[in-house]
Amino acid sequence: MAERRSNRLSRTTADKPEPGLLQNRWPPRQEFFGYLGLWLFALLLRAIYLWQIKDAPVVSLLMGDARGYDSWAQEIARGHWIGDKIFYQTPLYPYFLGLMYAVVGHHLFLVRVLQIILGATSCLFIALAGRFFFSRSIGIVAGVLLAVYPSAIYFDGLIQKPVLDLFFLSFLLFALGVLGQKPRAGWWIACGATLGLLALSRENALILVLVIVPWLLIHFRQEPAAVRSKWAGLLLTGLAIVLVPVALRNKVVGGEFHLTTSQFGPNLFIGNHEGANGMYAAMRPARGNSEFEQQDATELAETALGRKLGPAEVSTYWTTRALAYVRSDPVGWLRLMGRKWFLTWNALELPDTEDQYTYADSSPLLRGLTGLFHFGILWPLGLFGIVVTWKDRERLGVLYVTLIGYAASVALFFVFARYRFPLVAWLVLFAAAGLVRGYALFLGRQWITILAAAVLAGVAGLVANRRPLTETVCRAVTQANLALDMVKEPGRLDEAIAHARTALRLQPDLAQSHGSLGLALTMQGKLDEAIAHLREALRLKPEYADAHYYLANALAGQGKFDEAIAEYTETLRLRPDFADVHCNLGNVFVTRGQLEQAIVQYREALRTKPDLFEAQYNWAFALVRQGRSQEAIAHYAEAVRLNPNQVEALDGLARLLATDKDERARNPAKAVELARRACELTVFQDPVKLDTLAMAYAEAGRFQEAIQTASRGIDLATTARNQELADAIRSRLRLYQLGKPYHE
Repeated sequence: MAERRSNRLSRTTADKPEPGLLQNRWPPRQEFFGYLGLWLFALLLRAIYLWQIKDAPVVSLLMGDARGYDSWAQEIARGHWIGDKIFYQTPLYPYFLGLMYAVVGHHLFLVRVLQIILGATSCLFIALAGRFFFSRSIGIVAGVLLAVYPSAIYFDGLIQKPVLDLFFLSFLLFALGVLGQKPRAGWWIACGATLGLLALSRENALILVLVIVPWLLIHFRQEPAAVRSKWAGLLLTGLAIVLVPVALRNKVVGGEFHLTTSQFGPNLFIGNHEGANGMYAAMRPARGNSEFEQQDATELAETALGRKLGPAEVSTYWTTRALAYVRSDPVGWLRLMGRKWFLTWNALELPDTEDQYTYADSSPLLRGLTGLFHFGILWPLGLFGIVVTWKDRERLGVLYVTLIGYAASVALFFVFARYRFPLVAWLVLFAAAGLVRGYALFLGRQWITILAAAVLAGVAGLVANRRPLTETVCRAVTQANLALDMVKEPGRLDEAIAHARTALRLQPDLAQSHGSLGLALTMQGKLDEAIAHLREALRLKPEYADAHYYLANALAGQGKFDEAIAEYTETLRLRPDFADVHCNLGNVFVTRGQLEQAIVQYREALRTKPDLFEAQYNWAFALVRQGRSQEAIAHYAEAVRLNPNQVEALDGLARLLATDKDERARNPAKAVELARRACELTVFQDPVKLDTLAMAYAEAGRFQEAIQTASRGIDLATTARNQELADAIRSRLRLYQLGKPYHE
């Protein structure tokens, strides 16, 4: 009898909620230091992490979207606050960076410092949200879980927008917790405004509006309908305060209303088409950077429809394509959705351009935490918490619907670690509830509840930890991406090769590792080794278009033009709209003297990419070789317009304008202007450019300046032991001394 009474008392204690905001809405003053300690603890961990990665190679180079955000932010800091195009990517993070740059300059370290402060503050908001929804102790545990969660630390130090996603989402959950206790007008407006800011960082967060408003109407059903309608109106007012100015701005600069961005359709198609695998894939292979995404989506849609399209029409086109796939193969689409749902809840942090595991290699703190506490542990623990708090489902309903709603919005498109990262905000709350309430249930010996929760959590853990990729593959992909980006950076070719070799060591059978190394070795002039790696990349992945392109370039560098042409042709079979391939193929034809074939390729390159400088310049050169100088002048002029500081284009155009045999084509004043600019860019130390300037002076009748300039060119050519050039300039000098210009 005594034992049964003891068990009954234990169960009563376990079921009773801890004293918290249910009785005391705001934390009493004596709790202040506990929350301050949590904030400082979270900040300290992030500061240690920043210190550990400060010299890591991945920190020294912005890649992918980070590079796009940085470039956009620098434009904003220079005063371009409004911009001139409809937003294609969410603008909040670039404007956050732009404001930082305007205040403190282009200092990425200071940006990261501010971000870890925001990250620590997110932990505080989560703790307060936990206090409102559950209890003080659960809130503190939730804050601690977020403070030590490795992905949160990683993203807080990354030049990417997840730091803002979590900041606004944690505040939103805090606001919803307050509203669940005592609805107030100001908090409804704050909730709506926060949703708007969150949507300007992560546009799929707009789905939360569709679940929060119905929850409001149902949860507060004891209130009069007029009161609930007023609260819903206040929430939507807060949302409108943030989003309506953005929509108006889009209308003014682009002629169309878009609440946030115009990329819904392309993103929907990327995640829902035949051949999709649940992860991101660029519409044109190897062009996944932000600088290409909008251009490619627009050009492909315009090509398909045969006319120019506005942003809304482009989005509609791709939405229609995605829906057509769903209708044509509903079973296949459901399988795809199942895979995306699996990826959404998987333990692996799917990499974008960068990955958490590579950063962990430079940070003992992140490496240790990643091994101990990852999504494959957090998600099952969160599910355990959902089960043990199920009896409070009426009060916690808003957490359930927003969690499922956001997860569904991720799976609807495609999955990246940073896209699904906001789920952590909900999961740490439920995980903390599982730990605290689970312990109370254990003390109360409520074995059935514990067993049911543990079984569900165990099954979730088994499924979540079946990883589709290994962490080693993620590291190899990041190293290969680093190599590809470093190849483009002046003076970093040796580093690029080192990273490509690291990628190869990590994953010898990854085609991208061989491809990046082959490109870097080609740039270094080690063509035999480059060709060997590129052929291996193609053995592993025959449809690897970029490897065919890199191989063609290497073969052309060895003078193996027939083989190079074959590889360029194969590249174009895989990517018919690859403008650079058309341009380089044209260069091979020029080398072989096949000028008409070259011009065909340059024309095709410019059809695909009208602003391709190399195609305009090389087309002009081919026309000069054919004696078609007036056409060449037009293409040289366009090349100079595209790149006003490209010395060879300036020189080529100036020479034609000064020396063409057709008097109607000559323009001595313009020739002098262009030739002088070319000499300024070469600090008057290039004898070829001085020779052109002398020709231009002579054509303009400025013979004394022509003589002085030609004499300077002869001296430089002689010093450089280029006697042939010196003799050629000397022969023209004699004409200038006789008061005659030189004509080709």
